[in-house]
Amino acid sequence: MSEEKIYLFSYGTIQDELFYKNIFHEGTKKVSATLNGYAKCVDETMYFLLKKDMASQVSGSVFEITRDELFAVDRWEMFPQYQRFQVNVLLNETNEILENVWVYTKLEVGKYYLATPDMGFSKNPSENENNINAFIEIENRTKDFALADNILLYEINEEEFKAVNELTHPYFALIIDDKVNKLFSLESCALFAIEEGNKKYAALTSFGQKTNLNSIFYYRIFNDLIPESKPEITIKPLYKDLQNSFLHTRKPDYFLNHIEDKNLKVSEVGYYENKAFRLSTPNFNILPFRRFDETLKAFFDTKNK
Repeated sequence: MSEEKIYLFSYGTIQDELFYKNIFHEGTKKVSATLNGYAKCVDETMYFLLKKDMASQVSGSVFEITRDELFAVDRWEMFPQYQRFQVNVLLNETNEILENVWVYTKLEVGKYYLATPDMGFSKNPSENENNINAFIEIENRTKDFALADNILLYEINEEEFKAVNELTHPYFALIIDDKVNKLFSLESCALFAIEEGNKKYAALTSFGQKTNLNSIFYYRIFNDLIPESKPEITIKPLYKDLQNSFLHTRKPDYFLNHIEDKNLKVSEVGYYENKAFRLSTPNFNILPFRRFDETLKAFFDTKNK
């Protein structure tokens, strides 16, 4: 266990023995718990979410996990489609309140309804088992890879900036299929509009990945600089697409990578051909959006020198 105690409350699939016994460390206990002041709901995608309701409570389980296991749950929940926040929960066996427990929820898609007890962990147990097994296999294959956040940064105009800001569900899948080099990569991303100086940008961002791909790779593959490679690059909207999107008609202007390197004592930066940027830090901040801000600040500080 990590010295820092990290607690997670689950009201869904993480409670499945197949998941927590393969993703969390040996001996992790599943403890019955209740989250008061929230209702467990389901939306038109048939996935669970939480809604504040002082008259309701949500049954689930608490796990004490490590920092790296929390990052694994981020990947499972496709953060930030499911974002996490901290709550207090009631431990049912001891009637004690456990504070600062992480829990995940998402913004509903369309209408939402109260979930019923017969829904279990998933709408389709067989499909759920397949998804968990696939996730376990990927986590095992990449267990020695470093954690990394990746940002594809586009310079955009006022109209495009407004369109990105108006997206309620700004979630995409970045798919790279390089059949020549037998490389297939899929990253869950979110698109954010940002301003720096007098310029506007869109940041297509993935958090806490373990793909072992860096900013130089992304720069080279997007610009056809890898010999004898004909990659198919797809940026697929998961909900609503941007009309005539720059994501499909233009290449990113900059490629940013924030990587955890536990061999370092202090943070380091690198910049390649004024296009590919890397920030290396000894320890990843547990808060993904804090890392996002750190990456952008380090990039713009370096770029503006």
